[in-house]
Amino acid sequence: MNLLRSKCSVFPEGFENLQNRLILNKAREMGIGCELLVDGCEDFLKLSLEHKQIIINKTRTHRLPLIAGLLAKNKQACNLILHEQGMPVPPHIVVEAMGEEAEVFLHQYSSIVVKPLDSSSSQGVTLDVRTVAELEAAIHLATQYGSSILLQQYVIGTDYRVLIINEQVAAVNQYRPVYVTGNGSSSVRERIEMLNRNRMQDTEIGMYEAFPAIDLDNTHLLDTLRKQGLALNDVSPVDQEIELYDLRNSAAGKISEFYRDCTDDIHPDNARMMIQAARALQIDVAGIDVRCKDIRVPITTEQGGILEVNALPDLTHHVYPHGGTTRDVVRQYLEYLSQS
Repeated sequence: MNLLRSKCSVFPEGFENLQNRLILNKAREMGIGCELLVDGCEDFLKLSLEHKQIIINKTRTHRLPLIAGLLAKNKQACNLILHEQGMPVPPHIVVEAMGEEAEVFLHQYSSIVVKPLDSSSSQGVTLDVRTVAELEAAIHLATQYGSSILLQQYVIGTDYRVLIINEQVAAVNQYRPVYVTGNGSSSVRERIEMLNRNRMQDTEIGMYEAFPAIDLDNTHLLDTLRKQGLALNDVSPVDQEIELYDLRNSAAGKISEFYRDCTDDIHPDNARMMIQAARALQIDVAGIDVRCKDIRVPITTEQGGILEVNALPDLTHHVYPHGGTTRDVVRQYLEYLSQS
């Protein structure tokens, strides 16, 4: 699905990618020239500054070493480096297929995450796997996206994305599966339908889809409601939060999420840790995924861990969060490029 309705009068032909539109829009505001390097190809943008030109790939910059991008892509190598730096990384192993080693790891930690070693965008990831049958299915799914499979202890807590730009915490988002809140008069179905209608936002760069539409016929949704004693046609009490996704043995890539800004909440120790993580991997613009009980408290192995470091972080959820303060991270990104 195309997330944007083209605004030909505002954007040059070929600018359909959301991140590129964000960058072009802010570059214009800052007086920076911005165009496609190759007509019809959005892989590279050419920025024209006062005395130089810079080529970027969305949030990949000319200062990102090739080795850093490769390290971030390989979750095992990334975890090893962070562990050597003394950072909290959940225990993990890498396997090629279902077997005794995978079963032993599952029994050791009771609940694990199964993910392709070098995939992105949550493709092939299964959360909170607890049984051998679930493990076998999760590994089968992961092998469709990569030959090697990472098994990692499942960390209980809240998910956060920390955006690092040039060794500074630019923004922090808390994210959780989409939910609806009862109002005492509308059915669950009506609340979800309203949520679906409101998910599209008209922004200065076009129509932005905050999260994928919720499928009312999805059996996982119906099962999740049933576990809460609800059905689609039931009316729930005022202010009751109704979960639409059960993370238990769920494919991460099929979960719609709310993103809420909480930049001001991050504990200084955690901010320093995230900066150190990006520095250790030599990633100048990084998106660090963390799960912990509370980002306001220093993260330890007992109450959280760093799950992943991304070398091509998405800026859109920081600019258009579902709740909290919008962060001008694109300006910060372009200012960094201008100074480098």
